Amino acid sequence: MKEMIKKISYLKGLCKGYGFDESTKEGVVFNGILDVLDELTDYLECPSDDEDEYSYAFICPNCGQELEIDEELLETEEELTCPACGNSFPVNDSISEEE
Repeated sequence: MKEMIKKISYLKGLCKGYGFDESTKEGVVFNGILDVLDELTDYLECPSDDEDEYSYAFICPNCGQELEIDEELLETEEELTCPACGNSFPVNDSISEEE
């Protein structure tokens, strides 16, 4: 990502350094490109909140209901309770090591 940010900064510097005329068709295009590059740089520099969040799907062994559990709950709970049937089952026995 850092290499991409460097390349974007370099291209922005080139566009601004050559002093293109913003009133021409080309100038309008370059300004549009610079705006998109600015937004892209901001996006690449700011990590997404959703990027590191994972959820896991479990199947209740009693009724077959699928349960979606986020990583935080998975780390704090040893047992899950199915909202459909009320059955509790251990989380650690359900986790697959195939990841």
